[in-house]
Amino acid sequence: MKREIISINDNGSVTVPSEVRMTINEIASLFGVYYQSAKRIIRAIEKSGVADGDYSMTCTVDGLTVYPDYYGLDMVVAVSFRVQTAQAKIFRKWIVKNATTNTTSPVIVLKVSDLQILN
Repeated sequence: MKREIISINDNGSVTVPSEVRMTINEIASLFGVYYQSAKRIIRAIEKSGVADGDYSMTCTVDGLTVYPDYYGLDMVVAVSFRVQTAQAKIFRKWIVKNATTNTTSPVIVLKVSDLQILN
């Protein structure tokens, strides 16, 4: 599986790949915070159960606790709402814009019993 990361350009353009897998260092760099701050925030989010890491890839063992080395889009979104930087604000705007944009097409669902009537 190829790892892909989220990026924010200088002009405020956000690029989010279909399969996000980022390390703590990459998340810290994305939002412009120190590594230790990002790590503390991620551990708090994991502890609360809001988001989790990718345990299917490599992990780090610390005592009796196993921590994933890679995190998906759910963790990046959760971190963005805990960090107060310009990059996090741009990313939050991107989230809201994409959440409120109707990009789905209408789907018609017919029950099997309705199909039998048509025949």
